[in-house]
Amino acid sequence: MAAIEMDYSEAISPGFYIPSPSFRYSPHPGSSGRPSGAATPTTTLTPPSEPRSKNQTPAPRTNRVKRPHTKSRGGCFSCKSRRIKCQETKPSCANCIHKDLECVYPAKDRDQTLVVVDRSQIQLQGQSNSRSPPSGGSSPGLSLSSQLSTTPFTGDDLRFWHTFLVDARPHLPFGDEATWLCEIPSFAYECPHLLHSMLSLGASHCSLITPNGSQYAPVAIAHRGKALKALGAILAKGDECTVAEMDGALATCYTLTFQAHHMSDGVVDFAVMVRGCGLVTNWYFDRHIQSRIFNLKPAEDMWHLITSWLPAEPQQLNDPETIEACIASLDRLQPHLQSLAHHSFFDALRNGYQSLLISYRQAFLRIAMIYAAWSSLNNVDFLTFIAPGNHVSRALFMHYVTIDSFMRPVYLMIAQTRNLPFAGGHFLIYRWSEDVYNGLPEYLQELVVDQFQHVALDLIPEIEPHRTMWPQWNLELEGFIAWLKKRVSPEILAMYNIQ
Repeated sequence: MAAIEMDYSEAISPGFYIPSPSFRYSPHPGSSGRPSGAATPTTTLTPPSEPRSKNQTPAPRTNRVKRPHTKSRGGCFSCKSRRIKCQETKPSCANCIHKDLECVYPAKDRDQTLVVVDRSQIQLQGQSNSRSPPSGGSSPGLSLSSQLSTTPFTGDDLRFWHTFLVDARPHLPFGDEATWLCEIPSFAYECPHLLHSMLSLGASHCSLITPNGSQYAPVAIAHRGKALKALGAILAKGDECTVAEMDGALATCYTLTFQAHHMSDGVVDFAVMVRGCGLVTNWYFDRHIQSRIFNLKPAEDMWHLITSWLPAEPQQLNDPETIEACIASLDRLQPHLQSLAHHSFFDALRNGYQSLLISYRQAFLRIAMIYAAWSSLNNVDFLTFIAPGNHVSRALFMHYVTIDSFMRPVYLMIAQTRNLPFAGGHFLIYRWSEDVYNGLPEYLQELVVDQFQHVALDLIPEIEPHRTMWPQWNLELEGFIAWLKKRVSPEILAMYNIQ
């Protein structure tokens, strides 16, 4: 198989089956770890030394005294962990360049360095760490200093980690919600892209709920960029990837999907990562391999499971007049469609609108087809579809935001059935619509301006429960209310007691 391609357009911040991250609405996963056919690692044996001739005199043994190297107090973390002298050249020292390692130097300000212990290498033998190994033999375990690696994490990173676990963690795939509290955090220490994605999501969440939280936004983007870089290196291996590597890749894709929901310009990032979830998930099914941390199911089985949580009887999610107006607005875009990707997305959106008039089950199945449409495109077509200058795609994304907002009753029912936690923030999706609208040429703005009105009216009821149940969002609510005042008439705002 060729490398799994997940290229990113310039529109994405530097930096198979999935509903929107806004689904978090609630009274608010004996394998060898390798794909079949992969080479099994072998143990390298040291060849025996050649016998000495009878006339050969053994060299006298001398007691060698190891001369300590000159200390490099300002050396990078990699050299310090390997106990070698660092050249202290920036941005990368010669040792890191030779080993192809990321070269990071200690910060000179308040940043602290945390020591990360590789627990899989520590062997407790019931002996004191200070006890010397037997003469002429090797230590039964590695010395403590050789078991430690130093990685630059700050006190803020600990805050982000805690926020991720408590308030911001993903809940997908369905049925694997508890995995994000157990297996994945312990797995992340040996998976850099997953670790950085988790810190990125936590930092994004903190940037929105913390006073003066804007200082965390650049940190979130920096962690996201590191996650994407490391993730790309893994996916480029294609057939050579192990199950463990793909498990980390899939967890990273899910995490970055949810993180995109915290970004005001994240709708395209969201589509990219949804596609990534689909590509990585298909990797398992194509090889008949089971993930070691996720309980992945074929799409048909997953749909049957999820729809069983929803009422079977017909139940409309929205009134016919609103849906008919949305469909009419979408149809006005049809003459502007330019590619197969446009037509595929258009058809999925139209079916999505119509399903809102049938039942909760139909609505969920139809919106899943939107994500399938993104995943089914080849790499070239998808890159063209999300290109910054593809304004028709952006106009279609406006309708996706509208449908996702209308889907809140479905997400609520599934969350209640699964007893999923929620920390608020669904109203943040208004920022996607604002960003998309502002980037459109005037002739396309006129075709989607009604979607602003529909999204605004649909999200107004979110204000009161957030004020009472999730006051941590008060700062962002002020921005939402200011946006409403530009998009909704004063009479409607007065009906909801919005001053």
